[in-house]
Amino acid sequence: MIEKLSEKIEDNSKMSNPWSNKPYIKLNFKREEVVLSKDGKAVSLDESAEVLNAKWLEHSLVAKVFGKDILSHLVAWELRRQWAHYGQFHFTTLGMGWYLCSFKTLEAMEGVLSGGPWFVNNHIVGMERWSMEFSPSSMKGLTSPIWIRMPQLPLHCWDEKNVAMIASMVGDPLMLDGNMFQWGRREFARVCVRMELDKPLPLGVWVEGLGGRFFKKN
Repeated sequence: MIEKLSEKIEDNSKMSNPWSNKPYIKLNFKREEVVLSKDGKAVSLDESAEVLNAKWLEHSLVAKVFGKDILSHLVAWELRRQWAHYGQFHFTTLGMGWYLCSFKTLEAMEGVLSGGPWFVNNHIVGMERWSMEFSPSSMKGLTSPIWIRMPQLPLHCWDEKNVAMIASMVGDPLMLDGNMFQWGRREFARVCVRMELDKPLPLGVWVEGLGGRFFKKN
């Protein structure tokens, strides 16, 4: 009994040891190969390695679920379910609620980016194409398609071009609700825009035309 207990303690100690059973990679590091910036205050990265890494990420999106924290495996399962028709993709947890979704083709990545809006457990998913400027500590550049309403829009503004121009003050117009052009109902215009999620939604937009200037609430 004592022997078995000691074996168990030994096994547990091995499991808790961060240096055991790890696929470590032996480095052939040479101090003389380190290059510093001109002012000597920064390490200069290996440009060829940077380019190669960026090449692997050219079909990748960075995504973040807003609202309540959701377990990463649940996020992965839900996104794979919703994006199944775009093909397989690699899901990587980046920390701080961020995820990297790497697709096999540019078409699949752009299909996901231009589709949506996407939700996980009723929480909106913000996303953007990966770039070297991406930082997990910032939401700058993170966008999502969002539907906005324009109630009581003057009838002389009720056309695709003018509605899109008004909506462009909120985000990049993507599509219009085709039902808004039916004469039986014109209570509000409905537009889908791609909006930067680090910026607040404006209360409205000032508009000027033949009928004068007016404030259009969102």
